[in-house]
Amino acid sequence: MKQKTKYLYVGCGSHRMKGFIHVEINIAKQFKKGGNSGEPDILADITRSIPLKDNSVNLVFSRATLEHLTYTELINHFLECHRLIKVGGYVRMSVPDMDIMINNYLDKKENLEEAISNSEVSSKLPIENHTDLFINRILYFDHYYLHNFDTLSRALKK
Repeated sequence: MKQKTKYLYVGCGSHRMKGFIHVEINIAKQFKKGGNSGEPDILADITRSIPLKDNSVNLVFSRATLEHLTYTELINHFLECHRLIKVGGYVRMSVPDMDIMINNYLDKKENLEEAISNSEVSSKLPIENHTDLFINRILYFDHYYLHNFDTLSRALKK
């Protein structure tokens, strides 16, 4: 009997992708941005335990999730990914890149209006110039760790 391919989307929020098992810690996120994307398939803390069998997942995907974890939670999440992933499987993640943020700040060439409208920024902080935008991105209300290739590489090796 051929085993079914499993794609896992952790920290999915209100975003859904066809063919994925959606995992979220907060059921209320299905109502983000005024819509209702439906309940996630699994309610779980991705830094502790995702209720699936060992070596049962082909792909663990996350988008704009890992920066919301403390460093210890990140390591715990990667250990959980390691437990779940099949031999030859993948972990694919997308995070805000600290190096790009720094380069954008130093270059000061980024269109402020466009950057503000296209990014998640806090309405509690002023954004009048590139410095404000940089600070806002770093201090976004629930970002706990900033990443670049170096930080993620080292965390994955642990």
